[in-house]
Amino acid sequence: MATARRAIGTFGPQTYLFAAAVGVIGGLVATAFQLGRHGLKELLVGEGNFLDAALALEPWMRFTLPIASCMAASLLAYGLTRRRDSQGMADVMEAVTLRRGEHLRVGPTIARALSSFVLVAGGGSVGREGPIVYLSASLGTRLSRFARIPMGRLGLFTGCGVSAGMAGAYYAPLGASLFAMEVVLGNFAIDIFAPVVVAAVTANFVVQGFAAGPFQGLMKGYPMYPDLPDFPTVQASEILLFLALGCLAACGAFLFIRTMALTERLFRKIPIPALWRLPLGGVFLGLISIWMPEVWAGGHDTANRILAAIPPVEFVLALVILKIVATSITVGAGGSGGLFTPSILIGLCVGMLFGFGAEILVPDAVEDPRTYGMVGMAAGLAATTQAPIMAVVLLAEMTQGFDLLVPLLVAAIAGSVSARYLGLESIYLSPLLKRGVRVPEGIEETALTTTRVRDIMREEAVWISETATFDMIVGMVKKTRKDFIYVADRAGALCGAINIHDIKNYLGDESLAHAVIASDILVATPTVTESETLAEILNRFDDPEIHELPVVGEHGQVIGIVDRRDLISVLSAEVLQNRALRAKFVMPEGATDYVEIPRGHALSRIDVPAEMIGKRFGDTDFRRKTHLSVLTLIRKGKGSAKDERLLPEPDMILQEGDALIVLGAEEAVRKLGGQA
Repeated sequence: MATARRAIGTFGPQTYLFAAAVGVIGGLVATAFQLGRHGLKELLVGEGNFLDAALALEPWMRFTLPIASCMAASLLAYGLTRRRDSQGMADVMEAVTLRRGEHLRVGPTIARALSSFVLVAGGGSVGREGPIVYLSASLGTRLSRFARIPMGRLGLFTGCGVSAGMAGAYYAPLGASLFAMEVVLGNFAIDIFAPVVVAAVTANFVVQGFAAGPFQGLMKGYPMYPDLPDFPTVQASEILLFLALGCLAACGAFLFIRTMALTERLFRKIPIPALWRLPLGGVFLGLISIWMPEVWAGGHDTANRILAAIPPVEFVLALVILKIVATSITVGAGGSGGLFTPSILIGLCVGMLFGFGAEILVPDAVEDPRTYGMVGMAAGLAATTQAPIMAVVLLAEMTQGFDLLVPLLVAAIAGSVSARYLGLESIYLSPLLKRGVRVPEGIEETALTTTRVRDIMREEAVWISETATFDMIVGMVKKTRKDFIYVADRAGALCGAINIHDIKNYLGDESLAHAVIASDILVATPTVTESETLAEILNRFDDPEIHELPVVGEHGQVIGIVDRRDLISVLSAEVLQNRALRAKFVMPEGATDYVEIPRGHALSRIDVPAEMIGKRFGDTDFRRKTHLSVLTLIRKGKGSAKDERLLPEPDMILQEGDALIVLGAEEAVRKLGGQA
């Protein structure tokens, strides 16, 4: 039998082609969302940009529209699709960080996206990027699964979907790539960075192509904030002010996140069905909207207006308070959408208020409070996401404010550090923590906490009955050459293990042949289960004499072993990026040998193609047609019989259920459904 483990190494050209395909999907999703939102806005609110149309509505319309949109969004999320199955950004984060990309399903994600779409278009206080991002991520994952991408790489293409969605929503491919890597993937390796950038750039080209072409005027174009003033040159004396602004932005983020958590708890305590919580929240949103419709959606148009002309301080103060309340109500009542744009608007308001105050206290140092508003956008975003690098680059791209790069960096770092000091988690990790999901930090912890025993388990445990005599044990030792023989009771449950090194001096003692049985010499041994992670079992290898652990099933029976060498191989592959592919061959008498397979090749198990079933193996011309070498044929055993492993002969008839162990180029293996 041969087994092999491949480390994720440098990706081939097909990886970048798939990344570009995911980028196209993300760009199309962003385009469709913008066009759909524009059409629905024209229908519900009126012509013009979203804010102008909202301000032109009668007060009773500004009251009723959020209620109606919340009702429609709730029906989509709860009444039609069952909310417990819908998936959003928290599910994307969980899928990537815990490598459960296969759990992202397109249907529930589309339902969540439609719910967010209706909510954003009708006055809900959330951003448009949410549904775009998690729908792009879900579709990107689906594409990679359809293409039979190995399970370990699904997280990469989910991250490509995230970066594509963000780039499509904000025309900021580099910032979107950093968002995917800093917030979602938690990995800056060049092997990861390159495909993510390819996806983001492709999505950006797709969206800009539509915005400048057939749908010009119906979609927001680049840049996202076109009405910026000419910012004055920043003086060295202002650095301390920007540091203070970062700290104040962290306080704003603290108030924002804590208010959302409090509002969610309050809504859950209301004794009404979950379906009606969001419409109830719509009532409160409607009341706020009568006076200040600027809180609608993410606040992009409102931010543009503030940056274009300095508003009164009273307006900015009221806006930041009501935006926090409105977004908290929208999310706390059960609505879903992006929190990215609201975080930017809140940071802008905090920065403007700081600028107004600094203008009074140190008038010679402040020429335009909007400079501090602009910097506050990055500081607020960094504080809420705990991703300062992403916040700086993305804001610089969106605003073309590269002249303010140093103040952006200073305030963003100060905001992120201060937020951590205040005990804030990333706004995207908080939902996972509420679920009890702990996100691993670093690639070492990720490798140990996301790899399960079943992923590296070998089904080659040697066991014997507890009543077996010593001569039977000696025969088993000679036959298998294993260091451990496991002892099972009559029901098949594990009793313990016999360490061959403990009895090797007595193997030739014939007087013990029938005088000693297995239960007399077994010792207790730690066990593991299939579902446990490597982090959970690591301490069970503390005993230097234990190099393997038995894997037990539901009823305590031995179903395999996990070897210390395999655990080290996982760390070598994931942490050190060891790209070597070695196959371990287990001989019938128990001897083993390792053979290194050429770079670019793979050893894999594949099902016999349907068109070959019933034919003689020699007639299939398998090698010429597939460019793969067949090493072994595995024939499923009948009933409880074990599978047979056979050398394929020309006259052998291929049967349904047969599998082949093949060796060849990775691309050829993937074409037949194998994992390279």
